[in-house]
Amino acid sequence: MTYGELKDFVLQLINQYSVAGSRIPLTYNDQADLVARIPALLRDGLLYVVTTARRLRAVADLTDPQAQGGLLIYDLPEDCYQLAGGLLRLEDGQLRRFQNYRLLGGRQVAIPRTAQGQYRVEYFRYPQLPQATPMDDDRLDCPPEAQPVVAYYVAAHLVMEDNAFLYAGLYNEFERRLARLEEGPTAELESVEDAYDCCD
Repeated sequence: MTYGELKDFVLQLINQYSVAGSRIPLTYNDQADLVARIPALLRDGLLYVVTTARRLRAVADLTDPQAQGGLLIYDLPEDCYQLAGGLLRLEDGQLRRFQNYRLLGGRQVAIPRTAQGQYRVEYFRYPQLPQATPMDDDRLDCPPEAQPVVAYYVAAHLVMEDNAFLYAGLYNEFERRLARLEEGPTAELESVEDAYDCCD
């Protein structure tokens, strides 16, 4: 969905898109004010939906560690919101889960210097938020199934002070759709070393 499509959908949800089949001009009533408020509410709604119900996964290489005593400290990517699967270590051409790390302040990870190697981090990232007023053809950094949910959030907040009945209906629909986006538990399968096969 583009910003222009979201804006039109929001205006349709609050019955401010058209009158008698013609688009409402920005000069009519408070239309320009409504449209001007959409970008800030979009940023708020996008951040809310993407950091709760429909998170964005990413993988990045960890590079340039700082040595501190017996530890190597890596900075996490700038857009890291939360670790998803933790660290992956490249061993014999394959990526394997690496558990012997510590998270420092939510922005760095530390590993023992003796475990030096090539690492990647699997994480949930923040969305790229549009700055100022986006162009109509700018795409939203949000999964397709979550985009209408963001539109309901924006629409509800646009009418919050003027129409309590419409606000309640839109916000209830936002909550209902958000709940359907909730991620269920996931399982990751990987081989486990046989502890009894080492002492022949």
